[in-house]
Amino acid sequence: MLNNVLITLVSRVVNALLSFGIIIITANQLGAEAVGTISLIILGISIVQIVNSFIGGGALIYLVPRNNIFQLFIPSYIWAIFTSIVCSYILKITTLIPPEYFIHILFLSLLLSFATINLTIILGKEKIILYNIISFLQIFILFATLCFLILFIHHKNVFSYIIALYFSYGLIFLVSSIFSFRYFKEIHLKNIKVVLQNMLKLGSFVQIANIVQLFNYRLTYYFIEIFCGRSPLGIYSVGTQLSESAWLTGKSLAIVQYSKISNTQDLEYSRKLTLLFGKVSFLATFLTIIALLLIPQPVFSFIFGKDFPGLISVIISLAAGTLFLSISFTFSHFFSGIGKHYHNSISSAIGFIFTLILGYYFIPRYGLIGAGITTSITYFAIIVYQSIIFIKNTNSTIYDFLISKKDIDMFKQEIKNYLKK
Repeated sequence: MLNNVLITLVSRVVNALLSFGIIIITANQLGAEAVGTISLIILGISIVQIVNSFIGGGALIYLVPRNNIFQLFIPSYIWAIFTSIVCSYILKITTLIPPEYFIHILFLSLLLSFATINLTIILGKEKIILYNIISFLQIFILFATLCFLILFIHHKNVFSYIIALYFSYGLIFLVSSIFSFRYFKEIHLKNIKVVLQNMLKLGSFVQIANIVQLFNYRLTYYFIEIFCGRSPLGIYSVGTQLSESAWLTGKSLAIVQYSKISNTQDLEYSRKLTLLFGKVSFLATFLTIIALLLIPQPVFSFIFGKDFPGLISVIISLAAGTLFLSISFTFSHFFSGIGKHYHNSISSAIGFIFTLILGYYFIPRYGLIGAGITTSITYFAIIVYQSIIFIKNTNSTIYDFLISKKDIDMFKQEIKNYLKK
C-alpha cells in the first residue's frame, strides 16, 4: 500500500509542478481576463463531466470488482454522449459558460468523460501506477502544447489553451482505452438491468455529491464574475489554484484509500486507514499553507505579472478552508468506499447552502476576500457534518482524531512492509 501512496504522491507533485508552469504561462502571457475566461471554460467542462459521471463516475471504483466490466462500460459511454450534448447546451443558454466556446466545451467534455470512465475502470482494478502514469501524460501534453503554441508560435489567446486541451484529453482517451479494454473478458449483456440499477443507485448519490461539491468549490467564480468582473475572477482563480496545491498529499492518499476500502469488507481496517490518512493529510496541508503564507506579494507579482495583485490576501482568506477540506477528502472516500455515498451528498448540500447564502452576502461587499471567507466557512460546515457521521458509523471517539502511538506504529509497519518488498 505504501508503494501506491508514494508513487501517487510523486505523480501528484510532478503534476502540480507542471500545473504551476501552466498557471505562470497563462498568467504572464495572456493576462487576468483571459485566465478568468479559461477558468469558466474549465468549470463548464467540469460540470458537464460530473453530470456524465452519474452513470460512469466514481461509483465504478466500487462496482468494478463486483461486476462484468463490459456491462459497466456500455451504459457509461452511451450516457456520456447524451449528457455532453444536453448539459453543454443548457450551460450555453443559461450563460454559465462563454457562449462562443460552446462547441469546444461539448467535445472536450465528451473526450474527458470517455477518458475518465476508462481511468476509473483502471483504478477500480487497483492499477494505481498505471492510473498515475496516464494522469501524468495528460498534464504533460497540456503543458508541452501550451509552451509550443504560446511561447514558440506566439499564439497568445484563449484558443491556444483549448487546442492544448484537445491534445491532452485525446491522448489520455486513446491510452486509457488500450488498457481498460483488456478487462472485457466476458462480452455479454446478461443481467444488464440489475447492473444498470446498481450504477444508477450508487452513481446518483456519488454525482449529486460531486456536482454540489463542485459548486461549493466554484460557485464563488460566478459570483465574482457577476459582482467584480472577469479580471478579478482571473486573480481569484490563480489564488485558488495556489491554495489547492496544499492538497497534494491529501488527494494522493485519498486515491489509494478509496481503492483499498472498496476492495475490502473489513470496517475496522477502513476506519483505521481513514484516521491515519486524515492525520497525515492534515499535517502535510498545514505545512504547505504555512510555506505559501511566507511568500511575500512582490514574489507573486514577479512570477505571475502585474495583472495579479493581492494574491497573498486571497490565499490567507482561503487558508482555513483549505485545511478543513484536507480532512474532508478522507471522510468522503471512506463513505464512498463502504457504499454510503449519500453522506457525501448530504454534506455537499450543506456546503452548497452555506456557499449560496454567504457568497451572495460577502462577495458584493468584500470582493475576493469575501469569496475566500465564504469558501472557508463552507468547508468548515462540511467537515463538522462528516466528522459526526464518521464517529457514529465507526464507534470512534473524538480522541481518535489525535495523533497517537498506534498511528506511528501503523505507519512504521507500512514502511517495513514496503522495504521488505
